Amino acid sequence: MLEFLRGNPYDVLILGNGILGLSLAYQLRKQEPRLKLAVVGPAARTGGATVTAGAMINVWAEVAAGQFENPALADRVELTMQAMPLWDPLCAELSEFSDRPLQAAWGSYVINNALGSPHEVAAVDYILDAMRQRGIDHRVCAPGEVSWLKPEPRGQITRIIKVPDGRIDPRLVLKAYEKCLAARDVAVIDGTAARLETGSAAARRPGGAGKRVTLSDGAEISAQHVVLANGSFAQALIDGAPSLKREIPRLLWGAGSALDVSFPAWIHKYGGLDRSVFDMDAVVRTVDRGGARGVHLIPYGGGEYYLGASSGVWFEPENKPRVHAMHVLLRSLVEEIHYAFFYATVSIRGPGFRPVTIDTFPLLGESHIPGIWFANGTKRDGFTCSPYISRELARAILGGPSGLPARFQPARKLISYKNRRQALDDGVAADLGGEAQHGLVLPPYAGPAYREAKRAKAEKVYDKRGITDFGIHPEVLHLYDNDEFFAAIDHPREPVA
Repeated sequence: MLEFLRGNPYDVLILGNGILGLSLAYQLRKQEPRLKLAVVGPAARTGGATVTAGAMINVWAEVAAGQFENPALADRVELTMQAMPLWDPLCAELSEFSDRPLQAAWGSYVINNALGSPHEVAAVDYILDAMRQRGIDHRVCAPGEVSWLKPEPRGQITRIIKVPDGRIDPRLVLKAYEKCLAARDVAVIDGTAARLETGSAAARRPGGAGKRVTLSDGAEISAQHVVLANGSFAQALIDGAPSLKREIPRLLWGAGSALDVSFPAWIHKYGGLDRSVFDMDAVVRTVDRGGARGVHLIPYGGGEYYLGASSGVWFEPENKPRVHAMHVLLRSLVEEIHYAFFYATVSIRGPGFRPVTIDTFPLLGESHIPGIWFANGTKRDGFTCSPYISRELARAILGGPSGLPARFQPARKLISYKNRRQALDDGVAADLGGEAQHGLVLPPYAGPAYREAKRAKAEKVYDKRGITDFGIHPEVLHLYDNDEFFAAIDHPREPVA
């Protein structure tokens, strides 16, 4: 059990007021009411991943071909599988602190259509096989069975499967957490961490407890344990702490923007609107596509929807969405889901920054420096996994056993994405799928040569860096090609055959 410090301002200081930060504070208070806790984060949450998300509670729609055959990728999906059954009881607990009962809605439709790539067909085949092998309840629907799916003819649906994934508005969850923590004497501080002192220097200062955080306004907070749950923003703190920078895989900026879609009352006055668009009662989405997360539409009710999401992993934050990303989302909404969205209005949500490590695997648990913890690098899975990650991390902070995968400990070598050959295969498939969404059409004779040229270009990056026994995730390969970026991201790698 944690040894409490009577003279120390906080036992645990959590940096980050997104879903992982607040849920961890909730679990720590729940498991040990005597703790002195604080959460630090800017109230506006500008650039936060949680407030930009839809948010879906995703397990099966996110499964990629070959995922269960790779131990590290299997561990990542296992986190989502462990978290899913925790959502309903969590919502029941948090409903006390919500203006209306919190409830996750279950069921999502995953589609293949005439505009999709072979990569997408293979992904849905794999999802179906994985669910069948594990006895997961699902349903294969006839293309015309879901009456509110009315794509344009060129986006005609060829297959629909209903998977047991869910959805809930993340903004409501955050508000409930905030009210709960305020009622349970957790200090929530509106501020931004600017500097982290990890060791003896902080302990020697008056009132020091081994860890000290300086905020951007100059205020200082000390604690026995500090948790970096502030997503991509944590990298600036890591850069200022050489002992962390040497051991922790770099965090990147997984920029994503979405669109809030609605049908204001004035649109209805003009008539002619196909009202079946308002019957949407579940998430509808494609699988992940190259250059985007995969088109997904979440109904909020009352003629309001969330359309997501763009995706790009960058060395520095991009603070505005790109035209091409928004263009693809809007075109896909009309062509692939329902033609009536042609008349809808939109506003941009985001960008938010998904925390993505240079190997794309999470950073979970205590670092090599005692008392410095990470709940970070979760990429797209932070919201889904938050009930499980926060519960298990709280147990570890309190000195108990944790179910978090040991391979995701923060101080580690980079984990290979499959192997070199498989990573190259996946990268070419993803690139072609993404380019098809942007309008690429090749004559039949040009396809093989174009694919080989794409692969050869990617292989040159591997050869340039002398990487033969490691797979680079396709989303971050471009960072290996740039000399400046590579100097910053290079980190010991765990070799694979």
